[in-house]
Amino acid sequence: MRENVQITTSQENLFNYSKDTFSTSSQHSGLEGGRNQEWKYTIEKIGHAQEHNNPQPIGETMGGLAYELKKTFDRNNPIVIDPTRYESLPELFNAVADHAKRWQRLSMGKQSTIDHRMRCARRMTKHPVFPIDFSHPDYGQFIAYMQYREDHEHAAHFALKNDLQAIQMFLHAYGIDSRTWFYRLPIRQQHKERILPLPDTVYAIINHKYHEDKYTNALYQYLHAHNFWIGWRVPSEPVLIKVSDIDVDTGSLIITERKKHYSKRQIFPEDVIMKGKTRKSLKNWIDCWRPKVENQYSEDYLYLQPSGKPFTTADLGKQLRETGQQVYEHYTPYISRHWCAVARLIQTKIQTGHYDCYVVKNWLGHDKISTTEGYIQHAENYYRIGPYDWIKHTLKFDAIIKEESALKSKQGLKTSVSSGNPPRDEDGLVGI
Repeated sequence: MRENVQITTSQENLFNYSKDTFSTSSQHSGLEGGRNQEWKYTIEKIGHAQEHNNPQPIGETMGGLAYELKKTFDRNNPIVIDPTRYESLPELFNAVADHAKRWQRLSMGKQSTIDHRMRCARRMTKHPVFPIDFSHPDYGQFIAYMQYREDHEHAAHFALKNDLQAIQMFLHAYGIDSRTWFYRLPIRQQHKERILPLPDTVYAIINHKYHEDKYTNALYQYLHAHNFWIGWRVPSEPVLIKVSDIDVDTGSLIITERKKHYSKRQIFPEDVIMKGKTRKSLKNWIDCWRPKVENQYSEDYLYLQPSGKPFTTADLGKQLRETGQQVYEHYTPYISRHWCAVARLIQTKIQTGHYDCYVVKNWLGHDKISTTEGYIQHAENYYRIGPYDWIKHTLKFDAIIKEESALKSKQGLKTSVSSGNPPRDEDGLVGI
């Protein structure tokens, strides 16, 4: 019996040691793997202790081992969270995030959905009129908050849906039936009017002088150009693009979709967008501009700040908004994606005689064809205003070819288009 008591005490000491020294940050003893590594390490230590103390057969100690394992599991993975136990809001939010991943299985445990709802929750705690107290959730406060958002802030269906899903995640973690917190979302508008810039305005955005510094000016010109031509989700997708994602030889561009749990999609932009020598092509950016600021902090990211560091999502969105509104007052970073959807649909109309939603769906990475079909009404309206290829119009491809051909025939001079050698100054390419 004395040996059995010693074994149990060793197990308790080991578990106490594990509790005191290990956390999910895995900073101790050079361990990696967080909580999973803690389990592995703890079980190994118990085995070593049993060997050291000459334990009795497994049956006599298994009950104690199972009990200790259950205590560790319950401590690290509570099925129901008591919000009053946490001393700070960040601790509470971390616990709820773990609960959402392990027990609620939000989006099969993908972190992006959970992160998004946590951002909504943090914003809800800072509301100027009806802040939400997640440590002491109150249904009346929640309804007042939602009503104020709808009536006074004119929050749309999806904005309110994000807030509702955030509060529901916390309620599930607290063991509260979310059905008792009833709230009906406003009816979603099926056909919202979209105000989009016409191709001449987009051309002006792409070629506006944003800064005296040549690199900074080129940076925002290229960013705006690629956003409108490619139509990726701004700013989350261009932030993640790397040089290695671009294959100029095959004309392939790999886009990492943060919204879809960092899945990949492949598109093949027009040659002039990929490697046009006299345009703001991806190749010109990689060869002529990016090397000017590349340093040890740049890694392989495509778009670099003047400091040489890659952008954060928030900073890129802010910079694009500020620069774009210098030319177009209605500019928002995401307007370039809406514009590209309409422009690509018009392009298919010109090329095939009808709007090919499947081509545009694959280009933009929509999950549902209905999402792409929602743009047809806007494409029809804008096609009446501008019945031509919007992408080519912003490239000014046809006009420049005609002008330079006329100049060549008049003066017998080689132009940048005909020679393939664009003009240069001491800092590189001019006008691209």
